[in-house]
Amino acid sequence: MAERIAAELDPDRYGVQAMYVCGSVKNALARPGSDLDLILHVRGSEAQTQELLTWLDGWSRAMAEINYLRTGYRMDGMLDVHVVTDEDIGKKTSFAAKIGAVTDAARPLPLHGQSATGPRS
Repeated sequence: MAERIAAELDPDRYGVQAMYVCGSVKNALARPGSDLDLILHVRGSEAQTQELLTWLDGWSRAMAEINYLRTGYRMDGMLDVHVVTDEDIGKKTSFAAKIGAVTDAARPLPLHGQSATGPRS
């Protein structure tokens, strides 16, 4: 689902430079109650970021409902979204430290219209 969300995301509309998956899903340790951790590198405006978070909330709620129907495990949402900026990446603060980390690095996901070679520059 992380790959599907990335493929559907319009990076120009939301000011997204890159998207990464991390945590239990990336490490193939997810269980029915696990959320999906996404890191989004944004350079857009505050309005773009809010619109992005609203769009992702729709995915999160839909995925939670599908998860409930398949497993019986109820959750409010399945996405745990972490927005990072150029400054966060430069300082390697919080989840930005997972980008390019030596151990347990976040895995980049190709965005809509992007090849699998990696994030936009």
